[in-house]
Formats: sequence, C-alpha cells, structure tokens
Amino acid sequence: MAQLNLFIDELGSAEIKEKYSKHYILTGCLVNDSNREELKIKADQIKFKYWGKTDVVFHSRDIGRKIGEFKIFKSKKIFTEFQKDLFKFLKEGKYQLFFVVVDKNKARRKNWNSLKIYKETADILIKNFILSLLANKCKGRVVIESATTQRDFIFHKTSGFYLSNGLKEFNTPFGEVQDILTEISFVTKKNFDIEEQIADLLAYGAKLKVSQKKAPSEYEKNIIKVMKAKLFQMHPETGERKKKFYLGIKSFVVLP
Repeated sequence: MAQLNLFIDELGSAEIKEKYSKHYILTGCLVNDSNREELKIKADQIKFKYWGKTDVVFHSRDIGRKIGEFKIFKSKKIFTEFQKDLFKFLKEGKYQLFFVVVDKNKARRKNWNSLKIYKETADILIKNFILSLLANKCKGRVVIESATTQRDFIFHKTSGFYLSNGLKEFNTPFGEVQDILTEISFVTKKNFDIEEQIADLLAYGAKLKVSQKKAPSEYEKNIIKVMKAKLFQMHPETGERKKKFYLGIKSFVVLP
C-alpha cells in the first residue's frame, strides 16, 4: 500500500507579544513515499555542486541574508546560477503544500495566545492530512520539526483527538483513522529531510503573499510563483468518492 508523508515546518514565532514576526506560518509538505528518494537526490546534487557536500540545510532566511553557508551568494554570478538550479528543482519536484498563516495583529485583537495559535494551526494541517489519506486510501505518517514542548504537545493532542474520535462530518469512525494515520515523529534540522527544507523555503512565499511587499526581488517573485503552483489542488476529473474528502481540505488559510 502506498504511503503519504506530511512534513511540517514553522516560520515566525507564535508568541503573541513577540512583534518581530507579524505572521506565524505553519507549512505542510505532502509527499508520496515513492517520490522521496528522487527529491533527495536532486537536492543533494545542487548542494554538492555549490558546497562540495550534502549536509547543507536550505534555509530561506539565511539564503536571503547570504549568511553562513550561503555567503557564497554574495557573488551575483553564483547566486544567479544557484537560483536557476533551485527553482528548477522546486518546480519539477513531486510534492504538494498546505499553509496556515496567522496574522498576529488580528490575533492579538481577538485575545489569542500562543496556545490558541498552535491549536488552530495544528488542527487544520492534521485534518488536511487525514482527508488526503482517506481520499487516496493509503497509510501516512506526520513528521514535525521539533520546536517548543508546548507546540509539540499540541500536535500529539490534535492527532490523538482524531485517532480517538474520527471525522464525524465525513462519517469516518476513529478505527478508520487509526488504520491510516500510523506514525507521528519529531525531528531536527540535523535530520536533513529535504521535505522540511522545501517547506521552509516556500513558507517564505506564503509570507510574501500575505505581507504584500511592494517591490519583490526576482528571487521573491519566483518563490511566490512556485508556492502558488505547489498548493494542494483537486484535479478537475477527481471522482466523487475522492472529491468528498478533497472538498474538506483547506490548502491556504489565513487566521483569525
């Protein structure tokens, strides 16, 4: 049986009093097991080309600032060539994305706190994933980049809720959810999962989409373009059984 994987990463801080990040973004990168190896190979080829090694983590903020491993991009020629390779990889890769964006200014006005932000964002992503598994009649696992104890606990609790209660609005009993949602694991960036890195790179595109920057750079335009192209979309010829579940999926949500 085929297996789907949901790799989850966050951008920004959910701390409501922290004002450096105006948005908190949770990204889910949906990948079929059969496509994971190809994604890794293609990414490793790019990393080896520019750094002579593969244990490099693509991080959107560091690439943009040209710091750390990415100081080499202070050379315009190298950065231009890298962008061509990176965007070819991101466009051709077989994966789909879910985003949940929290506007922290609006959240403050509604008296949300970090716990509320974690609960709302985790619920949408986990539910999206379960609906994807039901539509495709396959098993799946959730892989989360570990953050705070509070956030990690919320993911356990949210997953546990659906494992215990099912999805009543879709007439799906808890036993059926238990059959398909088989694993939830927490990793660090040192795990080098390319799916986590894709989520990080394209979360920046989601941030740009909601922040309405007036004059995006060419790099930013391409990030936005790929992000939009890779959003989960239902194929127009999807059958009625699958459609029932797919219609419940929210691929780009802005809260509150």
